[in-house]
Amino acid sequence: MASTAQVEVVKSSEDNTLRNSKYVKGVQYLVENGVMQIPDVYAQPPHQRVDATKFESSNEIPVVDLAGLQDDSRSGVLAEIKNACERWGFFQVINHGVPVPVIERMMDVARRFHELPTEEKMAYYSAYQSESPSRSHRFQTIYNAEKQTVLEWRDSLDQKCYPPPEDDKWLKNPIDYRGEVRKLAKLLLAVMSEGLNLSSDALEKALGDEFGQNFLINYYPPCPNPELVLGVNSHSDPGALTVLLQDEIGGLQVFNEGNWFDVKPLANALVINVADELEVLSNGIYKSVAHRAIRRVGDVARISIASFCNPTWEAKMGPIAELTKTNPPLYKEHLFRDFIRHFRSRYYDGKGCLDNFRLPNNL
Repeated sequence: MASTAQVEVVKSSEDNTLRNSKYVKGVQYLVENGVMQIPDVYAQPPHQRVDATKFESSNEIPVVDLAGLQDDSRSGVLAEIKNACERWGFFQVINHGVPVPVIERMMDVARRFHELPTEEKMAYYSAYQSESPSRSHRFQTIYNAEKQTVLEWRDSLDQKCYPPPEDDKWLKNPIDYRGEVRKLAKLLLAVMSEGLNLSSDALEKALGDEFGQNFLINYYPPCPNPELVLGVNSHSDPGALTVLLQDEIGGLQVFNEGNWFDVKPLANALVINVADELEVLSNGIYKSVAHRAIRRVGDVARISIASFCNPTWEAKMGPIAELTKTNPPLYKEHLFRDFIRHFRSRYYDGKGCLDNFRLPNNL
């Protein structure tokens, strides 16, 4: 086991070397080599640090039972989802139809990848997405090597799901999870369309011909100084809708009305969040929300699997026309490819990317 002194420390003056540093091997590599204190490059500035032992009240974050969509409770469920999209941009769903064995297999595949030997994982490595846009799966340890000065305490596998990639190695086992989540996303988009008094297919159609889908399989190993790090910095998702599977460890937080709230894990529930382009399409009725992940105190790695449902690359985005008849449009029309390129050119900064697409009179 390596001693603390053997762990290389990258100082702030050396940030431009991050893409060539040993930190590309990820935080699991550090843990496996016996790191006893985090390297400086993972330490957040004091104003970003979080009490890793404290849970904030999250009783108001909605939990929606989708079983009610099949009976006389349907109108109530529609109202719950609409309210959650308007007020929180986040909610959890139970009785969502994704079988428990399918969820368990997906979590098992996620764990098996991240616990591979480092050399095997590095075969899939790229510093950030623009370096390998055609890869079906990419191992990420640094989100943006050109922009970051502080690294996050997580490793990720970015896996394309739809359109189905030719090289599908890491989805051969959980391919059924991909399909089940896609089916759930279609259902939720239909319900959210109805909540806007639109036809049930309005939002899905607005995303283009067969919306894109990819997984981001995150692994947050135990940290010797969890009070100094963030697993993921504050950001809103750039796509349309995110379906998140998280384990029982906890660490996901959402920002609402000036406070951070924990999204406490519920067994076999899925977390749903409104992403930026859904806020655009709804003309601001539905809200994307800043969220982050912290690393809790504990000896067990946390796993989360985000399924991003995105507009097609060439989809033209903007407020849906029916929603601007009585309220002026809040956002510029744009191609999704331009939005996502702008998002990838930045480092996480809350909702800063979306703010750049607001019309000037609505800033």
